[in-house]
Amino acid sequence: MIALDASLVSTSLKTYQDYAVKLMDFGLINARSALQFAQDAWTAKSPDDFAQAMVDYGRRQFECWTEELDELTAASVGKTSEDDEVVGLGD
Repeated sequence: MIALDASLVSTSLKTYQDYAVKLMDFGLINARSALQFAQDAWTAKSPDDFAQAMVDYGRRQFECWTEELDELTAASVGKTSEDDEVVGLGD
């Protein structure tokens, strides 16, 4: 049978917990963005206002998803930052 090192299990559990927290944060950010869009669309007084709300929502979502993808990629591969320090979850 394989003997598990306690520090390896502890590190893996901490990484998993940090990853789960990061995903919950992303969900919260996306929910807030959707609610902001709903408010902007509901209060639009003209078709131009509604179109602007749609454009703003699309821009916000693209920016958020790009940032989230970068963070998750850095966490999953253990990227190195410019200061040669490992960037990732559990740091």
